[in-house]
Amino acid sequence: MKYSLYVLIAMACCLVSCDKDFLEVKPTTVTDQALWTDAGLTEAYIINLYTGIRMADKEASDGERNIGFGRGYHWAMYASITDEAVYSNDDQTYLVQRGQLSPVLFGWTSTTWARSYRGIREVNLALQNIGATPISDERRSLLTAELRFIRAYRYFDLLKGFGGVPLIGDRVTTLTDDFSDLYERKSIVETVDYIKSELEAAISVLPQDPGSDWERGRATSTAAMGLKSRLLLYAASPLYTGGANDAAKWQVAADAAKDIMDLNKFDLVKNLDADPAENYRKFFLSAPGVEDIFFREYSVTSRAMAMERMNAPNGFGGWGGNCPMQNLVDDYEMSNGMAIDNGASGYDPQDPYTGRDPRFYASILYNGAAYRGRQIETFLPDGKDSPAGNEPWNTSPTGYYLRKFLNENISLDDWNNMGVSPWRYIRYAEILLNYAEAQNEAAGPDQSVHDAVNQVRNRAGMPDLPAGLTTDEMRERIRNERRVELAYEEHRYFDVRRWMIAEDVENQPARGVSVTKNGDGTFTYAPKVALTGKTFSARHYWFPIPVEEINASNGAIEQNPLYN
Repeated sequence: MKYSLYVLIAMACCLVSCDKDFLEVKPTTVTDQALWTDAGLTEAYIINLYTGIRMADKEASDGERNIGFGRGYHWAMYASITDEAVYSNDDQTYLVQRGQLSPVLFGWTSTTWARSYRGIREVNLALQNIGATPISDERRSLLTAELRFIRAYRYFDLLKGFGGVPLIGDRVTTLTDDFSDLYERKSIVETVDYIKSELEAAISVLPQDPGSDWERGRATSTAAMGLKSRLLLYAASPLYTGGANDAAKWQVAADAAKDIMDLNKFDLVKNLDADPAENYRKFFLSAPGVEDIFFREYSVTSRAMAMERMNAPNGFGGWGGNCPMQNLVDDYEMSNGMAIDNGASGYDPQDPYTGRDPRFYASILYNGAAYRGRQIETFLPDGKDSPAGNEPWNTSPTGYYLRKFLNENISLDDWNNMGVSPWRYIRYAEILLNYAEAQNEAAGPDQSVHDAVNQVRNRAGMPDLPAGLTTDEMRERIRNERRVELAYEEHRYFDVRRWMIAEDVENQPARGVSVTKNGDGTFTYAPKVALTGKTFSARHYWFPIPVEEINASNGAIEQNPLYN
């Protein structure tokens, strides 16, 4: 048997140095015997498992460094199938936004099924053969733990998309096998328990930190702890418990987050700029550090998508991709900590961008924002970043453009240097918010809940939450904090579903803003619908299993509810 692999360029030492992306690869073909009897090839195979193959149009191709866990930097991000953003050129997002998601019409969403199971099989193949690799028992144990982490992450992607799924165990199937026992979908509880057990096995073996022979971005015990925290938070949430509020499950989730906090190993980055907005913005462009638990790095020789060109305003020659909705903009508080619909907040709808949460300025480009040497002009008539500007087909449908993740020091014509910002899979701010949410549900808004949320807010230059909040009030504040702190980081789509509030928030119109420049130089702001037909129904709490997967099982795999 032969395998077509992405084997590392630096084959002599197998792995690249820590100042380069360890996934920097080129294709080659090796035999089965060579793969498992050559330590360098075995490790290269394992490293390749952090990425997956392209399964649909508008997913990353080989030259775009392949898709990892979730989607990360992509043409259309997860944000653009939520109430965070509208993707200017559709790219298979409108069908989700308009409630058309089905087993035969799913764009890139349900490709998670095939990609994950392929990845799981590849992990199992390595586990089956790693005993033949000429390495020390200690190294074999370490690589086995890494494989179990990767497998757990693939199962987690399946869980959050589909709910309970078939569990393959360590089995490596062939085309002549009887698959009938592999078509049974396990319950959500069984699936969660399996992923948890895999992560705990990995935690007990993996190093806490990368070492001289363990590259940055590979699995660590703290990465497995971070994924366990997220897993247990989901497992305690209403969608996963059938709507029940199980205080014991919430406490287990809170304890998992607290285990990471108690390491005293991670902190929020505060030293990149004295301005909280600039500090937050620069964090997403900086090399991983004290806040980062699990991440993927890119370099000029191993780039992600050209995010700067894809998302910059059309007036600069950008393609105006993942454009923030007014729905998200309105959820950024005023800098005094009040919501804009609070009459005492000081919000002025005709001066809407003054005095907002600093994270707003770091994440979103709006009319009048300073960017690349001039102010953004989304106004009509004659605004450079409006439909009257350059390449109007790339104009934002919402009146806003993405700023988060984009390096403004790179020319939009410099294709060789775009798309090198690291992607954070798990960072410490999420862990603090995981803890706050779970602890509030388990025990109410005690001081530890306030402290965790306030750490995140204070780093952003926002005031403490008010004292005396009820459990319900704290829940709403935490949910909004996740909304703005973790915007565009692949949380919102799954958060509103696990909370079972998608039937409310995702049925709101996809709103934007129309800006008119008046003769005296002032501006008038008026609401508009950025994408017609936005809707959500109960069946969309889960992805549909693709009909070809159902057919391949002769109908044995059970489809998700309401899709039949």
